[in-house]
Amino acid sequence: MNSLRTANALLRCNAAASGAIPRTARLAAVAAQTPLRLPPTPSHPFTTSQSLLKKDRSSSKDEVKSSKKDKRGGNSSSSSSSSSSSSSSSSSSSSAEYSPKAVENNPTDPFDFSDLTAAFDKHEKRYLDILSGIRSDGSFNVDAISSIPVQPDRKNPQTFPLRELAAVAASGARRFTILAFDESSIKPIMSAIQGSESFNQQPQRNEENPLELTLLLEPVRVEDLTRKAKEACQAWRERLRDETHKREKLHKKWKGDKTVSSDDALRLKDKMQKLQDERMKVIAAKEKQVLASVAKKG
Repeated sequence: MNSLRTANALLRCNAAASGAIPRTARLAAVAAQTPLRLPPTPSHPFTTSQSLLKKDRSSSKDEVKSSKKDKRGGNSSSSSSSSSSSSSSSSSSSSAEYSPKAVENNPTDPFDFSDLTAAFDKHEKRYLDILSGIRSDGSFNVDAISSIPVQPDRKNPQTFPLRELAAVAASGARRFTILAFDESSIKPIMSAIQGSESFNQQPQRNEENPLELTLLLEPVRVEDLTRKAKEACQAWRERLRDETHKREKLHKKWKGDKTVSSDDALRLKDKMQKLQDERMKVIAAKEKQVLASVAKKG
């Protein structure tokens, strides 16, 4: 303040002496009296303001998203291509597997009888199980009871062996106890046992235990076992003839559309007949064996 007053006093003295104050002197005096005021400094530098940071962050996020999207697009395309290749490979592998439909539509090898032999094997397994039960007097066998097919759901045709729904144990000479794993299986098990060819008897429920069934079987006569064995073998033969007849229709179709020649059609017939004759010999041998075993029980 003292310096300002001194400057003002000198200016006045000079003005009085000269009679006028120069422009530069007046400006200097004003500058000396008015303190220098700078514009306020922002709390955040311009380059690091919140709005710009948000923009930068959003732009960086967009770039990351776009890059990820591109990568995903590449992966999806590669995955789709891989999936398509896998599906094509699976389809090729499935087409390589033999099925009657594939043979009918595209008989690449008419002399491939794997469809017929597979059908023969299926029937052979079924009737060998039936004959085994008859031979061992399966009416009194725990394994035979445990193998009875049970249909738990009437709306679903799928069946399960009784052993998967209950435990079977022999409790006497002709008495068996069936302990179901779940109460909902009781009625299906009872229906399956009553409807089976070997048993055809109704199990009795245990009043004290709702999961327990008792099966009391009557003695089986030798005449009945013999009749069952013959009927099973005859049904087995009929199933083989049915499968052969289906294959014979394919041969006629191939001959009609010129897929195979007349000579090849005759060769196909001979080969098919040989396959059937071989299985018929198996049935005859098994029937003889079972009947002899049943006759000893008398």
